[in-house]
Amino acid sequence: MIKKTIKIPIYLGKLTIIFDKDLSYVQNKYKTRSLENYGAVTLKDESKYREYIVAFESKDYSLIAHEIVHVINYIYLDCGIELDRVNDENQAYLTGWLFEEIEKIIK
Repeated sequence: MIKKTIKIPIYLGKLTIIFDKDLSYVQNKYKTRSLENYGAVTLKDESKYREYIVAFESKDYSLIAHEIVHVINYIYLDCGIELDRVNDENQAYLTGWLFEEIEKIIK
């Protein structure tokens, strides 16, 4: 298992990134419903301030991109930011930054 927690600059949060052969660790640690056949999951740790968890069973880039959308939605909801389809530079920057950080961990 690979597990690393990073700070999310500007938005004052933390993201724990987990790669494991299956999601049973995440299911047990965070007491979720069954994650069998999920492949990946994004959670918010409600017991902590702006802490998010993203977990993967494989290093599939399309799955990583998919989960990044969920991470950004959690961050924006917690910060009271509305998605703006016209002025989306902040969202695009955060997407790229999250992808780079996850990619560093899986390499």
